Amino acid sequence: MLPTRHSALRLRRSFRLRPQRRHDTTKATTGHSAAAGRAEPVAHAHHPEPVNESLGRGFYISLASLPLAFALYKFSRNSSSDDASAGAAAAQPWLTRLIGSYSTFQERWVARNTLHTRMVEQAANDRNLFQSTPGSERVELKFPEVFNTGSPYNVQAGQTANLDELVAHYEKQNRDAEGRVGR
Repeated sequence: MLPTRHSALRLRRSFRLRPQRRHDTTKATTGHSAAAGRAEPVAHAHHPEPVNESLGRGFYISLASLPLAFALYKFSRNSSSDDASAGAAAAQPWLTRLIGSYSTFQERWVARNTLHTRMVEQAANDRNLFQSTPGSERVELKFPEVFNTGSPYNVQAGQTANLDELVAHYEKQNRDAEGRVGR
């Protein structure tokens, strides 16, 4: 009995010192181990108890979709008893009337889109008009001193022109404009 106890203690120590691995294939492939030739007890984790699993969300959704599909089909069909007594609007199925109640938004959007299209076309025509007309080749001056806005220093001889005729032209133009306004 003593040798059996001694080998059991040695086996127990070897399990304590060496961490257990899930897939320890070194002994199986090489054949070398402390207890070569002897059967070693295999330590397995305790298996969990069986658990009752539910059928899942998908099953209940598909189960509920059957009566919903039937109800949708029922509401989308014409009712034969109301056809003769009611007008054209009541002769339509309930679902069609519900969808038709949102057509006012479509009419509003059509009117808005038509107005927007007209505005964009008018803006394009105006742009084409303004870009195709030739611009004025002369620039109207606010005051004749605009020609003398440069620095008076380092002006070479002959660089400046005689602006007396230009000044006289604009003074005459201003007098004519004031005369038209004053009348």
